Amino acid sequence: MMDQPLKKEFEVQWSDLDPNRHMRHSAYNDYAAHMRLKIFEEAGINMRLMEELNMGPILFREETTFLREVGMDGNIILTVALSKARADASRWSFYHEIFRPDGIKAAKITVDGAWLDLEKRKLAHPPQQISDLVMCLPKTEDFELLIPNETK
Repeated sequence: MMDQPLKKEFEVQWSDLDPNRHMRHSAYNDYAAHMRLKIFEEAGINMRLMEELNMGPILFREETTFLREVGMDGNIILTVALSKARADASRWSFYHEIFRPDGIKAAKITVDGAWLDLEKRKLAHPPQQISDLVMCLPKTEDFELLIPNETK
């Protein structure tokens, strides 16, 4: 199990900016989506495995809180960690933080998701292999193990 949130640095691109010369709202979420795929990959849940299982992650909710502006004056640092999950990993939540080059937190993003059977186009319970890998992901300090009937 990884102890710390996954952390990566990204260069802010010209295409990330809006007419006000700061990072556009959707760019924050694009970087967060990239980080979720990275955390899955680092745990062994790569695109090839998802293709073999004919399943992929799907989001129910994505909430972004913008705290400070980000411009093109350096790289941003993103973190991601599992904040909630059912023991079978059929439902999960991730918490992201985005930091400016000066270390100030610029945004926080929370997403809730599950697994989609790509053939049936319905929610699916992952095989034990995926459940085990998800439950080994880095977790937030306040990680919450969800009871199956909860809808948090």
